[in-house]
Amino acid sequence: MLQKEQVDSLKVFTAIDLSRQIHREAHQIDEEYKYANEAIDIALGINDTLLYARALDNLGLLRRFHQEYAEALVMHAKAFNLIKDKPVKPIYKMIIGNNAGVAGRYNQQYDRAIAFYMETLKIAEAEEDIKNIAISSNGIGNALGHIAGREEESLKYYKRSLKAEKERGNSLGIAMNLLSIGDHYTDKGNFDEARKHLDQLMKINRERNDKYGLAITHQFYGKNYFKEGKDLKKASFYFQNALERFTEMGDKHKEAELLYSLGEIQTEQNQPKKAKVSFLNSLALAEALRHHGLIMNNSYKLSQIYEEENNASQALDYVKQAKIYEDSIKFTDQQVEIAALVRKYDLEKKENFIQLLEKDKALQQTLLKNQEQKLERRRIFIFLLALIIVAIVVIGIMQYRIMQTRRKTTMLVQEEEKKKMNAIYERNLAQAEILSTRLQINPHFLFNSLNAIKYLIQSEQNQKASKYLIVFSRYTRMVLETSKKHTVPLPEELQLARYYLTLESNRFEKDFTYQINDYDEHKLEKAKVPPLLLQPFIENAIWHGLLPSKKEEKILRIDISSEEKLIRIVIDDNGVGRKKVVSNPREQKHSSMGMKITQDRIALYNDSHSSKLFYKVIDKKDENDQPTGTRVILEITNFNKKSYKKEDFLNLK
Repeated sequence: MLQKEQVDSLKVFTAIDLSRQIHREAHQIDEEYKYANEAIDIALGINDTLLYARALDNLGLLRRFHQEYAEALVMHAKAFNLIKDKPVKPIYKMIIGNNAGVAGRYNQQYDRAIAFYMETLKIAEAEEDIKNIAISSNGIGNALGHIAGREEESLKYYKRSLKAEKERGNSLGIAMNLLSIGDHYTDKGNFDEARKHLDQLMKINRERNDKYGLAITHQFYGKNYFKEGKDLKKASFYFQNALERFTEMGDKHKEAELLYSLGEIQTEQNQPKKAKVSFLNSLALAEALRHHGLIMNNSYKLSQIYEEENNASQALDYVKQAKIYEDSIKFTDQQVEIAALVRKYDLEKKENFIQLLEKDKALQQTLLKNQEQKLERRRIFIFLLALIIVAIVVIGIMQYRIMQTRRKTTMLVQEEEKKKMNAIYERNLAQAEILSTRLQINPHFLFNSLNAIKYLIQSEQNQKASKYLIVFSRYTRMVLETSKKHTVPLPEELQLARYYLTLESNRFEKDFTYQINDYDEHKLEKAKVPPLLLQPFIENAIWHGLLPSKKEEKILRIDISSEEKLIRIVIDDNGVGRKKVVSNPREQKHSSMGMKITQDRIALYNDSHSSKLFYKVIDKKDENDQPTGTRVILEITNFNKKSYKKEDFLNLK
């Protein structure tokens, strides 16, 4: 049909249908993408905005089905932006907008997901489209549920979606929202209210005779009782029931998840042998499925069990395996983001090329008309005067030279534009790779710490080596745990900083000392900060401030103070100051990029949370204007406090 079709617009629909059919029946990824891209090329060629948007949306869906969420988001977002202000049928805007929201949510870009869902919800309300009101509201609820401090808002949208689904009599939609509401109450600790909604969900799934729905309901009952912690036997019963149902359906992913959950319960019940079996079975399934997240989680749990059994070798092996998969997950995520940038660049280049062809076609037509007019005038002049013929020849030569000049100028402009686009792409790609590298744990620090332990053992300082190894193990585990979180409580961040300072001070022995003042953890526990926020400042103080210093006494102090709605952290060293670092170009570049990353993390935190983070770096000097060290001041406002103005913070002393 695609080969025989003569109408370009129908070719677009045929190519889209063909890509979907291959996905459903043959599941050949390369073939699916081939025809999806062909639909895009045809739509671009006929300059039809709606067809082009629908072709992009189709490719985005295929990308999402194959879990390429970053690239799916690029396609859906571009498609929606193309038509949102165009006079096209609202149904297309709602479908594509909701698809963009789903891709953003799956790619953990919850702010972008909410923006797309909100625009779609406005359109659905204006059209009184109950179906899309339900879809958009549920999507907003799911996205808000993943943003710290916004969970209560999600409940309002779940209930709105549930009401809409009841109005249209959609039992599946009702079931999905009951599950979301029940899980919300479980996460908030309102276990009885959660079970009321799960009871309704169980009744609906029984009426629907939905095997998958019944299995997932049992799983969420298990989660409810497990988080409540009062009746672990009942939690185990529901997880076991769900496991048997998913096993019967052949759902290996769910089997692996539930075995991991059973292992967690058995750990809480002080049954390490049973827990070990559950985690090992879950790990085996996860490895067969290549589910890196479950492999990582099971490996961490097994490392803890072997550590408690004093089997240090096995514990270390599983920690290493977990770290490898954690790094693999982060690296894969970065590679996907980079691939999305590359494909976005290629798509924009293709669009620009089509536009250039259209302009060139128009220019050629204009030149052709001009040439015909010249020929006509030339025939007339031939019959009139030989001198006019000479004049026409001269004019023709001049026009030819002008045309050649214009052509060369056009080629130069196009070449410059191409270079500019390549430069922008390479700069963005380099920044993405820098961020990817920065997110990983510094391997030099790990290797240096392990070498320090090896030295202590070889020098028969076994007691000191044992203490160092314990601190190193706790630090490593804590880094691995906190790196999976968006924010951590401030006491955890301070404990991580304490571990890091202990390791560095032991490794460098008498090169520097550190002091951390006493603080009230109870007053700090409500404050949450991005993980590993303090370490770059402490690392700079040690490596660029204290170690290069020739002072006999090198001190690093961390002072924490709290007021009613303000927490202040001061990192102070008596090192060589920042001027010494600036004098080294490589150090300056490294420090600048480190501060840029820290500023970006703080800016992202401030945009996403009601509490706010500010910092200031002060160069300390003596009476002779000589550097005496560096002081970094970080301030965290409490959740109900107004945000600082930048000019207010500049007056901080």
